Amino acid sequence: MYETIDLLQQTTDYYYIDYIPYNTDDPNFLELEEYFEKHYLSSFSEKITKIILKIIYYYPCKVYLTEPTKDIPINSTLDFNSNIRHYSPSEFSKIIKQVILTDFSSLQILFSTPKFLISICGDFSVTIYGIKGNNEAINLLQQLTTQEGLFLKQNNPS
Repeated sequence: MYETIDLLQQTTDYYYIDYIPYNTDDPNFLELEEYFEKHYLSSFSEKITKIILKIIYYYPCKVYLTEPTKDIPINSTLDFNSNIRHYSPSEFSKIIKQVILTDFSSLQILFSTPKFLISICGDFSVTIYGIKGNNEAINLLQQLTTQEGLFLKQNNPS
């Protein structure tokens, strides 16, 4: 399972979900990013949760919570490194939000048909690998991100 995830994550051609519609290398942008992390990360986690719940109930997938890198912030017995797709929407919601807000672990969602990966890490890190050329999945993700006021962006490898 992790071999497939690692292989998909090695590509430089991926998509990601962002809260701004443009790309910037301006060092002054860091000030805005820090402000958003402090004041809007919770809102971002809510939006990502809604997107993820909708897509995992649409496409067949397996969901893996990686081994924690720090203390677990939620009171629950979580299954690490095994498929947790059987969890309820409420459980997924708690996990997704805590991964984004506290960066205690990562969530790896491996879709089988079509084959692609959504990787959720801490803060504003939501990356989609292996989706290039799959117009149906790209269009669905585009619609879901737009519905939440977010932006699906393609990485431009140099």
